[in-house]
Amino acid sequence: MVSRYFFTLFITVTAVFSIMAYKPADVVIAGPQLTELEYFEEELKNIEDNTGLKIKYEIYSDIETHLIENQNTGIDIAIILNPQGVVNLGEKEIVKSIDKFFNEEKMRNYYSAHLQEITTSRNTNKNYGAFFRLFPNSMIWYSIEKFKKIGSPEFKSYEDMLNYTNNYSEEAKNLWCLDIESGASTGWIATNWLEDLILSEYGVEVYDGWSNQDIVSSNDEILNSINNIGKLVFTENAVYGTNKRIVRKEFRNNFKNLLNEDIDCVFSWGGHYASFYMPQDKIFGKDYDFFKFPSTNNMNSIVGIGDVLTVLNYSNATQEVFNALIDISFGETWMSKPDATYIPANKLNQNSIKNPLTEKEANLIRISLNDNTFRYDASELMERKIGADALWVALKNYIDMGRERAYREIEDITEELDSNF
Repeated sequence: MVSRYFFTLFITVTAVFSIMAYKPADVVIAGPQLTELEYFEEELKNIEDNTGLKIKYEIYSDIETHLIENQNTGIDIAIILNPQGVVNLGEKEIVKSIDKFFNEEKMRNYYSAHLQEITTSRNTNKNYGAFFRLFPNSMIWYSIEKFKKIGSPEFKSYEDMLNYTNNYSEEAKNLWCLDIESGASTGWIATNWLEDLILSEYGVEVYDGWSNQDIVSSNDEILNSINNIGKLVFTENAVYGTNKRIVRKEFRNNFKNLLNEDIDCVFSWGGHYASFYMPQDKIFGKDYDFFKFPSTNNMNSIVGIGDVLTVLNYSNATQEVFNALIDISFGETWMSKPDATYIPANKLNQNSIKNPLTEKEANLIRISLNDNTFRYDASELMERKIGADALWVALKNYIDMGRERAYREIEDITEELDSNF
């Protein structure tokens, strides 16, 4: 009887101390399964140590859908994968305007005008998010060894690249590896090419007009840019496997083939994602490198992607953590890791980056942010039925048609795209 009493007392006391020791999160952040999650959580721990607040990160496979279907879930801050989703959630009154957290001067100092505009609803004129990370597209990847063998050519424009490709292809083959197959999403890589061409050749005004759907795809600038893709992929002997291979072979092959000594291709056209598919035994700066897609309209302009911080709950704790996440000091530990890929969207964040590949990418982004020529992936700013479904299919079909039919039917292709606007 006595032993049972002491056992019960022990359990009771243990439970009381456990409850006293347990502290629910002051701020809950929700988002996707981030790359380098352990580094992000290390940064959250730094914020906890500095503020005394307890922070929890919850992972969702589709955070935007979760927020729409499960409101009032106790989430304070959410990381959304694209700005169109942010505006959508804001207009549904699921996420709140961040204007309460920032004055105009702070936003202007931290973010380029473009990044502020694309998280602001054109219907409510409220800003619903602050960018967290950015990643560049607009990159030409190359094998360093093969590049040296062809004389390390420099290109000041896309036309320079085309001229070099034409001349090279008269005597040799397969300068480019350009596969784009990606299952049901085949075509998205070609949309990146189109965005690079529009921005580099025609500048930010045309690019913004097209991404806002104020300029239609049958407009001369857009139509010409699509045909400029054709001028590369339809050049005889220029592309490994010809245009027919491009839409049928997985895009990941490009980077394996690029560094394969038995395959001729020297160049591939792709964004930050390419680095994830390079052979693991190959080293950036020794075996492969990249240069910025050449621009004739503005030397610093690039296209990129990123994710956005949003607020679901106004509180002092939420504001303190939110401000810490976008502060110029955030990510110092993360960016010091030799394999880190974190690039802050805050243009004042100049923390040292240890990873040489990320450092080179970050320099492109910082320069373009400072002169407001960084532009977000236009296809992700459009309605999905246009930017994804219709545009992907149109570009895939265009490439698959071959030179004669594609050039002959380009007006029909762009008019079909316009019918979705």
